Amino acid sequence: MAVIEVGSSTDRSARREKSVDLVPLSDAAIRLVAVLRDTSVAVDDPTDVELIHDLRIEASVSVPDLVITGVTGHAEQQPYDRCAFTAAPIARLKGLSLSRGYRRNVLEIMGGTRGCSHFLTLALDLSAAHVLTVYLQMRTRTEHTAANRADGTWARTGLDVAPGLMNACYSLAADSPVQQLALRRAPD
Repeated sequence: MAVIEVGSSTDRSARREKSVDLVPLSDAAIRLVAVLRDTSVAVDDPTDVELIHDLRIEASVSVPDLVITGVTGHAEQQPYDRCAFTAAPIARLKGLSLSRGYRRNVLEIMGGTRGCSHFLTLALDLSAAHVLTVYLQMRTRTEHTAANRADGTWARTGLDVAPGLMNACYSLAADSPVQQLALRRAPD
């Protein structure tokens, strides 16, 4: 078993920040920007910041099928010169659907030594587009308020927009109180 020595735990802290932004371009297209940034900060000097990774994937996606129509990877900071080659496989994501089978396809294209684990993480995060587009579609029909969540209106809207939300998770299980309230409301 390998032992990794980290040094004094009081010397530095480390942080990973990730985000995925979705911007509607039209009724038929969205733009996704996924960002990953790793930093290390000296505990005794917050101005002593080391940038480890600073990566971005930008993608154009068709709606409602969520097919990637264009995609690029950008590395502002990576630890090794060879890492520069890891942005190229991202272009092979073009044509993939962010729906069913996406994770398996991304792992085949970018997994292991075919890519960078950090770009892989970002590419997998693009699948958040499904949840975010459903939310935006729901929001055009119903206000996202505590009252609408409490009386089942919000969940009913979700079922109208994306029937696959039924049994999508614990809270949206068919026998959950959330879905029972939604099913009592008339569909749009």
